[in-house]
Amino acid sequence: MSSVERISLLGFLKTPILVGDPEGRIVYANPSFRSCFCQAGDDPVGQPLATVFGGGAREVVLSATAAVLDRGQAARWQIREGGAVYSGLASPIEAEDDRVGVVMVLLEEQSVDGPVAALADEIGEPLSQALKTLQTLAPEVDGRLRETDRGLFARALCALEDAQKSMRELHHVLRGARPKPKQGRFDVSGAIMRVAERSAREYGHEVELEVLMPPNLPSVVGTAAAFERLIGQLVRQRADEGNQGQRLTLLARALGGEELGGVLVSLVDSPDPTRRVPTGLPPKALAQGIAAKGGETICVEDSTIGRVTSMRLVIATA
Repeated sequence: MSSVERISLLGFLKTPILVGDPEGRIVYANPSFRSCFCQAGDDPVGQPLATVFGGGAREVVLSATAAVLDRGQAARWQIREGGAVYSGLASPIEAEDDRVGVVMVLLEEQSVDGPVAALADEIGEPLSQALKTLQTLAPEVDGRLRETDRGLFARALCALEDAQKSMRELHHVLRGARPKPKQGRFDVSGAIMRVAERSAREYGHEVELEVLMPPNLPSVVGTAAAFERLIGQLVRQRADEGNQGQRLTLLARALGGEELGGVLVSLVDSPDPTRRVPTGLPPKALAQGIAAKGGETICVEDSTIGRVTSMRLVIATA
């Protein structure tokens, strides 16, 4: 059976299917894919595979395509498109001149938005009540607790605040599941200051966190809640790896001159040499979270200035 005959048979399948050439361009999209992912009358043939998807799905499909074409490895992923959730499989296929092309199959998953939203409501209400209770008690118990206990109380309060922000973010995602979301943007300066304030409450005199950054940094891609959670986790991890009373420095600056190349955010610390952990790589969750918004993360250790964990954030377009 010829390749033309095999492709023609794909048109009878109800599952969305794409076929791409070794350059990552679409050479075939079956009718099911066109009805699910394309506007009426649009022809995706000739376009790069990732461009027919929107939002975060584009980055996911781009990574899957690279895994197949560059390394010849099959890739699985899950995306949300047009209010539906799809599980995808990309596999290499033999193309002309011994090069590798790609075939993508997407299976629509049953939506769980309703049950997840109900569960989020059930979790969110007691979480909010617990946070309000601790915030009410904080001024009364602060003077009665020992310094170490005050730090534990503040840490619990910060953890509840982070959990509530995550719940709000989940609600936003669920409410915005049907319409295609716009690119998020946030004020990185304000987010850094909020992280510093929470860290001061959480650690007190155990850790000294210094913030150095110019005013009026440009807005970056992403959400403030997600960025604050990632940076907060990094500060907490670095503080736990250092000596009591150590200094952490959080720096931020814009990259480039007239044409900005991003915003660089760095955390500088000095690990405790008696309980070393693997260095040279940033925490996995941090690297994945920054990469999801198009940024990059690196960790470098210097004998003079200490360990530097840097993140390049993408400038938000108007």
